[in-house]
Amino acid sequence: MFKPKVPHPTDQEIQEICQIINETLGFNYTSRKKYLIQNRLNRHLLRLGLDNYHTYLALLRKEPQERNTLCELLTTNVTYFFREPLQFEYLAQTLLPSLSKEKKGTRKIRCWSAGSSSGEEAYSIAITCRETLGSGWDLKVLATDISSTHLTLGSEGVYPREKLESVPEKLRRKYFRPHEAMKEHYYIIPELRKDIIFRLANLLEEDSLPRRVRVDLIFCRNVFIYLSKEARTQILNHFYSRLNTGGYLFLGHSESIVSAAEPRWILLGKSVYKKR
Repeated sequence: MFKPKVPHPTDQEIQEICQIINETLGFNYTSRKKYLIQNRLNRHLLRLGLDNYHTYLALLRKEPQERNTLCELLTTNVTYFFREPLQFEYLAQTLLPSLSKEKKGTRKIRCWSAGSSSGEEAYSIAITCRETLGSGWDLKVLATDISSTHLTLGSEGVYPREKLESVPEKLRRKYFRPHEAMKEHYYIIPELRKDIIFRLANLLEEDSLPRRVRVDLIFCRNVFIYLSKEARTQILNHFYSRLNTGGYLFLGHSESIVSAAEPRWILLGKSVYKKR
């Protein structure tokens, strides 16, 4: 059976797609991403009934929603529960006990999972907070992403069995239940789901969140590795303004705030920083 094919994009068309991604997300894509772009977009073009990249670029210029779809298709959403577990151990053993003493009067903790994908990180933060702090705390975790598709998956809180392999058995029994209608799937218990607020947001657009939003913890892991220096600086400024004084920022293990002249952050180790 004949399968339609999309002709290879020209170098100029690849450059234009990279420019759209870089302007929208602060990424640092170049023509070296050509094969990744083709692999992820060719099938999408066929679904749209398009047979060339010239027409697709015209659609991108005309339709803002299609730019959002492009961003979803060209960003990597690899995530799982309790990813980089040493950071969750540090959160439970060191930072939360310290925060709980500071917050004893209000017993309120606010967290932000920035670039949360399908919610595994946000739920991992909430579980860690619940297990460490105990009952009686007002806990909320804001989970943001640029992908409405992944945010919908997170808000539904239903995951295949293999996604739970990184969850300790004790926590699996406590916070997950077998899904009756979906074989080999589990759902997050409602008591935990209500701790999470899922919201579409671009980290480069500070006004995509209400100005009143202030948090004690920010997890933004494995996002900076894709960004330009300018975008990292802009997002760090955004995070600094959103964090309460003495709040904490978690980056991925391969990421850092590299400027020695950056006086606003204290490195605590394990890619964890404290706001001065």
